[in-house]
Order: sequence, then C-alpha cells, then structure tokens
Amino acid sequence: MKYCGGRRKSKWDSGMTMLELVAGMAVLAVGMTAVTALFHMAILNDNRAKVDTSATTMAQMVLEKIAAQPANQMANIGIADCAPTPTTWQIATVAAASPGNGADVNPANGAIDFTQPYANVPANYKMQFAGCGTQGRQIIWDVRWNLRTISANTRLITVAAHPLPAANNPVQFVQPITLRTIGGL
Repeated sequence: MKYCGGRRKSKWDSGMTMLELVAGMAVLAVGMTAVTALFHMAILNDNRAKVDTSATTMAQMVLEKIAAQPANQMANIGIADCAPTPTTWQIATVAAASPGNGADVNPANGAIDFTQPYANVPANYKMQFAGCGTQGRQIIWDVRWNLRTISANTRLITVAAHPLPAANNPVQFVQPITLRTIGGL
C-alpha cells in the first residue's frame, strides 16, 4: 500500500463500492417517488378547491339576483352564459308555500336534491350554465334553485351548483355547493 502524507491508505479511503452506490440510488428513487406523489396530490387538491370556489361563485350569483328582487315580483331574470353560442337563461323568482317552487329540497339537510333528474326540475328553476373558460377548459354548471314563501314579504332562497363532467374537462367527484338566504321585502 502507498503512504499518503505519512498515513497508510486503507481500503475505506478508496471510494464507494458498487453496492453502496446502488443502495444510495434506491433510497433516492423511493424519495423522488414520494415527492412526485405529493406533487400529484397537491395538484388534485388545488383543482378541487378551484372547482369548489367556482361552484360557490355560480350559486352566489344566482342567489343574489333572486334576493335582489321583491318577494312578490313575478318576473324572470335573464342571464347569459359563455357558451360558444351564448344561451340566455331565465331565472324564475316566484316562490310558493312549502316545499316551495323549483328543484326538490332534501328535507333532512335543506340542500337541493341532485338525485332529482334534471328534466324533472320545473323550467326556469334550473340551468346548465356554461362558465367562461379558455382553451377548452370551459365547465358546464348544473345550477338549480328552490324558492319557498315564508311570509307575504319574505322567501327562503336555496341555490345549488355543481360541475358536469365533460370529455375535455373531466371533473372528479365534487359535492354540490348549496347556499341559502332569506330575501324579499
């Protein structure tokens, strides 16, 4: 063996063995796989939060338009969507005694019942609103509402929205967002 600076060189000073290198690469691969999984989950959670926020905004827009009208008003409110050929949806504002006018409400939790087929919801108490999106990322929202008379001057307004899956924009399972308020006067 050679002497280096007065010290005798041992077999451990000569570098890594092939086995140590393979073990180190295996540890690195496991760590990188875990980091990749974390990035994937972060992207999914970010998308879910974006969809929840957009659904809340959609339901809030309809709720505010209805709440801004007097409780005894019978006129519909028009709202245009962002479809390639825009649709002007009519929002009915007429309330009725319990269970109310419009989409069915689940009596257990007070939320709009999305098990009711879309075709069975009365006209102007539902819409499939095309949200504004770019590059084929437009989401179609199933929006439904129910208006229940509380008194001659007030009504309970319940609005719910959830995204519909599409070929170019698949949506993971997302709970419908339901908003309620009392409006009128």
